[in-house]
Amino acid sequence: MILFVCTGNTCRSAMAEGLLRARLVERGGDAPVVASAGTEIRDRADLGATPAAVEVLADRGINLESHTSTPLSVEAVAGANLVVAMTRRHESAVGLLEPVARSRTFLAAEVVRLGGQVGPRGDRSMTDWVRALDGARGGHFTAGRVADEVADPWGGPDESYRRCADQLDGICSALARLLT
Repeated sequence: MILFVCTGNTCRSAMAEGLLRARLVERGGDAPVVASAGTEIRDRADLGATPAAVEVLADRGINLESHTSTPLSVEAVAGANLVVAMTRRHESAVGLLEPVARSRTFLAAEVVRLGGQVGPRGDRSMTDWVRALDGARGGHFTAGRVADEVADPWGGPDESYRRCADQLDGICSALARLLT
């Protein structure tokens, strides 16, 4: 399973989940399960995606209307082969929740940047491919680059949601190519 993580699971991680699922379907083949969760929604679980997130994905032919926010949990992290965090803060939250998950947790743009170094998954298992990604970090146990983060559009104008969706679509398209 691939797990996307952001703060409220109403914008970035929800859009990334929908985008990656759609890009994997377009490419055919065996697609891993894709899910998303939020680090700070314990009191607000079961919210839908924001109207702007629903709209920008609808413009891309992806229906996000049935999305409900899910709190980040130990079980979700433990069940994920790959955890994709939107910011270093989210990456840290995953590590605090489940320290052994650090080696399979990456920032959104970091996963495709490192994927470009290690190559497509090909015949490798997801676990082996993620190990290769971790190895491409060069032994550094640090968070990815600031440039690897995805800015939060929440509360911003519709244009900020479109920019976020464009960035996530590029990341998810590249990730789908690497995975299939």
